[in-house]
Amino acid sequence: MSKPFHFIFTCLMLAAGVAWSQDDVSPLKANGQHVKIFVLTGQSNSLGTTADTKEPDISPGKDAMDARIPFFWANRSSRSGDAAAKLYDDSGGKIVTLRAQKGDGANPLFWGPEIGFSRHLAANGVKDFLFVKASRGGGGNSCWLKGSRDDHMYRHVVETVQQAVKALPQGVTFEIAALLYIQGESDSPAEAAASGERVRTLVENMRKDLSNAAAMKVIIGGIASGGEKSDVVRAQQSALAKNDPTFRYIDTLDLRGQRYDNLHFSKGAKLEIGQRMAKAWMEWSK
Repeated sequence: MSKPFHFIFTCLMLAAGVAWSQDDVSPLKANGQHVKIFVLTGQSNSLGTTADTKEPDISPGKDAMDARIPFFWANRSSRSGDAAAKLYDDSGGKIVTLRAQKGDGANPLFWGPEIGFSRHLAANGVKDFLFVKASRGGGGNSCWLKGSRDDHMYRHVVETVQQAVKALPQGVTFEIAALLYIQGESDSPAEAAASGERVRTLVENMRKDLSNAAAMKVIIGGIASGGEKSDVVRAQQSALAKNDPTFRYIDTLDLRGQRYDNLHFSKGAKLEIGQRMAKAWMEWSK
């Protein structure tokens, strides 16, 4: 596909997405439901880039389950050099239905593992859950470290979850069931060396700072970037799952060939990673 045609196509996709969202209604009702909340955060492969010019359909495709899956999001700047990481798209403070989100820069849309994860749960009969996404592009793990010089992503994740809880219909109770985390490609050498400890600290702080999160489990999506630094991140993050039964680690090295720019995963890989994370969650439920 030529770049001009790709641009025109994705603009049309955006226009269609905007029109679709205007009449959206949350699938949750004020009927005494108890919902499990899944929280996704991380950098660009969590955000879910769509700058693959060889992909004829950058959307996640259509699935009848999407209209039944409650979704709340607040995404920050996709530009790794943007220290301010400004909020540029959210669900308007409302719980709506699962869909791709507004893009930024070279990415006409954003959607990541939330799609494959939520669809897989719904297809396997899992009900009464809400997916909350609070991701950004770029950024080392210090951004998620509470109390660091720039901990804006920690504060952003906590605030986004709190806003989602406030948006629940009256009478609906909740628990923070699991954190989905995909981050590490942008870590400095010092951050990479502390990557396992940083994830553990993030989880410990979230369990304390969020209501009904004391039993929150963790599913880490492994990074697939090359280099010694990335090897360190993978080793540290995967070790968490070996030593703590509340952690799971999803290896993605077999999907390296499905990165369109040696960093970002293609459409098929993104859906697969989400499904793998969902399967990891369901193993806890057996």
